[in-house]
Amino acid sequence: ERRLERVLVAIQASERDLPNDYNPPARLATLLRELGRYDEALAVLKQGVTLYPHAVELHIGTAYAHLAREEYAWARRSFEQALGLDPDHEDGLAGLGETLLKLGDRAGTMRAFERILQLGFQDDHELMLQVGRALFREGLIGPAHRFFDLAASAHPDSPDAAACLGYAAHRLGNDAGSLYWLRRALELDAGFT
Repeated sequence: ERRLERVLVAIQASERDLPNDYNPPARLATLLRELGRYDEALAVLKQGVTLYPHAVELHIGTAYAHLAREEYAWARRSFEQALGLDPDHEDGLAGLGETLLKLGDRAGTMRAFERILQLGFQDDHELMLQVGRALFREGLIGPAHRFFDLAASAHPDSPDAAACLGYAAHRLGNDAGSLYWLRRALELDAGFT
């Protein structure tokens, strides 16, 4: 966290020397969100959206800040604005899917997540883990397992993907599969917890 704080200070200091058309709000807001400073992140993002209303990343950043604050209606609105600018933005689709899941719209969630696959992002290890974890948290274990499997296929040396497959297999009642994947996670990283 101290390292992030130092980076944040450096970014803020360097912004004074950047050209007026440079778009640093998304980077700054991401750091603020990672530090848990959501109010500040939202203020930066609102200012950024005012300056750059067509910057998809700013709308997505705003949406994720709202999602972190459990402001699901605002998150949905911001994700929809981002997807209005770029309907096939994978991070926007993933975030919208997570938000719709929180709002109880499972069909909308699955449409958003399936669209990510239709766009060919099944090889994006982090994205597949994000989607799988969102589904897992809400008790949709079968679909979560599918996305964890995609993550493991895309990155066979990922202890995260292996562990997630192990947890999902356990919840699905597949103890042999669970043991296999959890052992695999430890083989990949003996310090994995």
